[in-house]
Amino acid sequence: MTPTRDFNVVEWAEEFRRLSKESSNGGRFVTSRVEVARGPMLAATEPGVATITLMACTQLLKTTVIENILGRFIHIDPCPILVVQPKDDAAETFSKDRLAPMIRDSKALRDIFGDLKSRDAGATLTHKQFPGGHITLVGSNSPTNLAMRPIRLLCCDEIDKYPLSAGGEGSPIDLAEERQAEFKANSLSVRACSPTIAGRSAIEASYEESDQRKAFVECQGCHGWHPLEWEQVRFDKDEAGKIRPETARYECVACEHPMTEPQRLVALRKVEWRQTRPFTCCGENQTPERWAPEAHGVALALCIHCGAEAVPNDHAGFQASKLYAPKQTIRETVAKFARALRRGPEALRTFFNTQLARTWKEGADAPEWQDVYARKDRYRSGTVPASGLILFGGVDVQKDRLEASVWAFGRNRERWLVEHRVLPGDTVRAQVWKDLEAMFDETWEHESGADMRVRDWGVDSSGFTAEVYAFVRTQAGRAVHAVDGQDSYAAAFLGVGAKDATPAGKKLRRGLKTIRIGASFAKQELMGCLALHRPPEGKPFPAGFVHLPDDVTEDQVKQLTAEELVTAVKRGRTRREWVPIGGRRNEVLDCANYARGLAAMRGWDRWREVHWRDIEGALGIERTRPAIALDEGVPEATVAAGSLAARNLQRAGSRRSKVRSRTR
Repeated sequence: MTPTRDFNVVEWAEEFRRLSKESSNGGRFVTSRVEVARGPMLAATEPGVATITLMACTQLLKTTVIENILGRFIHIDPCPILVVQPKDDAAETFSKDRLAPMIRDSKALRDIFGDLKSRDAGATLTHKQFPGGHITLVGSNSPTNLAMRPIRLLCCDEIDKYPLSAGGEGSPIDLAEERQAEFKANSLSVRACSPTIAGRSAIEASYEESDQRKAFVECQGCHGWHPLEWEQVRFDKDEAGKIRPETARYECVACEHPMTEPQRLVALRKVEWRQTRPFTCCGENQTPERWAPEAHGVALALCIHCGAEAVPNDHAGFQASKLYAPKQTIRETVAKFARALRRGPEALRTFFNTQLARTWKEGADAPEWQDVYARKDRYRSGTVPASGLILFGGVDVQKDRLEASVWAFGRNRERWLVEHRVLPGDTVRAQVWKDLEAMFDETWEHESGADMRVRDWGVDSSGFTAEVYAFVRTQAGRAVHAVDGQDSYAAAFLGVGAKDATPAGKKLRRGLKTIRIGASFAKQELMGCLALHRPPEGKPFPAGFVHLPDDVTEDQVKQLTAEELVTAVKRGRTRREWVPIGGRRNEVLDCANYARGLAAMRGWDRWREVHWRDIEGALGIERTRPAIALDEGVPEATVAAGSLAARNLQRAGSRRSKVRSRTR
């Protein structure tokens, strides 16, 4: 008749939880292995807490915290439980890969559920009954499942992957939390996810509504307590400007004491969660600077004047990055950052989301045109800078004019606007098309003195299809293509579509073809690249940097940043579409997208150094190479004749006499 002791989640996990053999730490659960998870688990039984938000990096604490909360309530405080996953198959996967092994390996839970078989009404893959309650696992896209049963404990995982509306009935989280009305006095809602895009991340919005707790650790230098922030990670660079991960270190924000990896692990043994949400008290707006003694795993913020608890704790929010992960060193985190920098904005977004638990301000949110205009380069329109090695052109067709842009592409995914030209004239008449044909014959001077032609031209065929098709047919033998921009995020180049067919409907192999361009992909990538900041003088440009000439006009920059990505819900489905900002024209943007798609078609994204050297050789550009010499103390006889080292030395000592021809 003795009631079970009222364990909190940490005590229950360490007493009853046994990690599965599939886990990297199989056996008894030890909270101190990932000390940063202690605070979120204690919040489940913290007096006054009704909602918990976990905005954390991947593979750190989110799923473990949810599992332990479920296990504790099933065993100690049984009640109706609902677990919401993005889709039904994800709910089934969670049941098989997470819930079932936890029940199998933890005796306390195994005794509760017994030997129920899948054919029993009380135990299915997504619904399991136990004395005093039940646990149901559903997908977020079904309003019927979300509103089926009254519940007390709600666990929502990966909420940034939920649809904005479940079947047109509203937010899945709101629908599920409405089921907690009967348990209002002691209900608990848990939301967990890694963040995604700033302004559209559900977990970010939830964390901002919370008391915004952060994990503080003690500095071994000044013995002050501070949260670990990415801005305090320091590293050196080599002469080429590349990051050297082996020099990575963390410096205290107060005393600049460098924290070694062993010192970081020691600091992570004691983590104190503190409220950091700004508040107003005693007639003054304050940022927390004083906290009450830690209780229930949190230090509550106090007013610096009256000492009152100033931030309510009904919504406990937690944020943690990989800097708190014992199994990932700072050097490894910096190495991932360096790799993301080389790969461009998409990889950087993944790094910010999964490693730093921060939202990414998407390039789709067009940067301010004034900022882009302010970072112009020093070259002039009509000339090609030294690093621009191949040209692609895009043509946008309007009723009374043609607008054409020439873009140069080079290493490091960089590109340069060479020229944008407006050709006035009615597009149903021949003259304006003759002017465009004359432009095809022009050359642009490279900084080295070489004359460059555009490798491929792409003419938009979406608006004036008949005129464009007729013109492209007259350009047989030239690299002039009809392009079709499509609303796709798959890639910049989507393939080739045949347009000519026989009367029987069979596609002609040698007929007119269109180049399908992923316009949405190209726009999103371009906006992200335009948002990159210009590096200090003498430093290398970041991957994907977009260069603009010194004489680019304000109107051209406005057109280049003319669209933004908006999200709308239509018939219960979420759609993202690009819309003009303030009625701006967007011809320069469209031309840039067509040139980008043609570059992808020719393989610009995957060209290796040998290909760039071939192009430089064709342009007559001599690339400086470092001399290779043997150490004076090593006799020449130690290099075997005919070996790879001998061949490399021979190549280094002789100039390349000719450029290999490449079929184009």
